[in-house]
Amino acid sequence: MATLRRTVRLHAAQAEFRRSPARYRAFCGGRGAGKSWVGAYDLLRRLRPGGTYLVASPTGVLMQDTTFPTLKQIATDLGVWGGVKLTPYPTATVLIDGGNATVRLRTAEDPEKLRGPNLRGAWLDEASLMHEDAYKITIGALRDGGHVGWLSATFTPKGPSHWTYDTFATGRPDTSLTRATTDANPFLSPDF
Repeated sequence: MATLRRTVRLHAAQAEFRRSPARYRAFCGGRGAGKSWVGAYDLLRRLRPGGTYLVASPTGVLMQDTTFPTLKQIATDLGVWGGVKLTPYPTATVLIDGGNATVRLRTAEDPEKLRGPNLRGAWLDEASLMHEDAYKITIGALRDGGHVGWLSATFTPKGPSHWTYDTFATGRPDTSLTRATTDANPFLSPDF
């Protein structure tokens, strides 16, 4: 089997986020800072064959309009998109290292519905629009196949009284926060 290599350009904050060895990582930035893009790319790079992963978005509208299309486009561009089964719940297949990874696509409108699957990793897109229970319930599922899983969160800041600040910005062990301004994204049009 041939190995395919692709060059992917990241801006400085995205690269910092990708390099972080922390188990719980967050990328926080303004609109257009590249949050969903780096969250999807990070997830795809961390998938392992046979693993089950979660992608959560705060609402069905955000999942359909942003999170899912971004994930699918990057996976397609990288040549690893294996398809999606839409019913009863959307589940994508990603082709990784000669095997498949399963990616469950869910909304966090009712965090209790995130219970159930054992996961190797999770990405919460627009986490600051989710209730803190979505994070807590997901953390409890990071135990697939005897592996201690990881979690990445991407979001727009909501201030120091929000759970995302307390979780990612206060120096908790094995946690990191990368911040980015909109103008840090060189891939945006200069007119934006």
